[in-house]
Amino acid sequence: MSNLQFALLVTVPVLCFLVIVVAYPLGYALWVSFHEVSFFGGYSTEWVGLDNYVAVLEDGDFWRSALLSVRFTVESVIFTMLIGLGLALILRDLRGRWVWLRAILILPWAVSPYGTGILFAFLGRGQSGIGTAFISLFGSEETINLIAANIVVEYLALGNAWNLAPLLAFFLLASMMTTPSRLYDLAAIDQINRFEVFLHVTLPPLRFTFFVFTCIITVLSLKQFDYIFTETQGGPGNASSVLTYQLYKISFVNLELGLGAAMSFYLLFLILAVTLGLYFFWGRREARNA
Repeated sequence: MSNLQFALLVTVPVLCFLVIVVAYPLGYALWVSFHEVSFFGGYSTEWVGLDNYVAVLEDGDFWRSALLSVRFTVESVIFTMLIGLGLALILRDLRGRWVWLRAILILPWAVSPYGTGILFAFLGRGQSGIGTAFISLFGSEETINLIAANIVVEYLALGNAWNLAPLLAFFLLASMMTTPSRLYDLAAIDQINRFEVFLHVTLPPLRFTFFVFTCIITVLSLKQFDYIFTETQGGPGNASSVLTYQLYKISFVNLELGLGAAMSFYLLFLILAVTLGLYFFWGRREARNA
């Protein structure tokens, strides 16, 4: 068997699988976005061209949901980076009998977004939540509702970061382990304080890992649905109705499939634009320095 035949034998089944599970649904969604789909009196479709795309842009709820998605994503990235870096620094300093904690700290990443949503919904409630339990230790009978309209996006971002940060922490830890110990020895000789050691010795090798995970967390957060659905269902009111939840309501509650399909492509364009922007303004510089 020639190299070409072997390559075709390996790649063709994978390409066929991708066509089935990716290309066909994407193509069908594109076709639906140019039609008005009706289920009353039987299934029927009517060609409407770009009307669905225009209607989405004229919908104020779409822009509000898009801004909520961007807000949720930015806060998720910030929280994940801070928590992941903190965990990595803790894991790096674990020695001896405390090494087993590394296995414990990775557990949040093993929890599904659905499970994370249920957990944080319980922890955020005013009557049974962690905030109320904490202040009750000081004798207070007040309740703290973390799923309130003014802070619900921040609470969602924190739960999302709790789920994703352990994975980032272990990749950061792996990068830290590759930093030559002689750099820390030289820093000690020069009597550099701990913050300067972190800034000039520990942090530089981690920048490419930060870039990669910023892209990953951005994509995962922008398309996040099941976690938000199980935790808040877009509430209170519509305070956490991000773009994916708005898509769910339009497509599967209101059954406006054409409008929902058009909105899904705007979400796709947003994800592509953000990731390409991250690459051009950050990734290329890190690639040159790597």
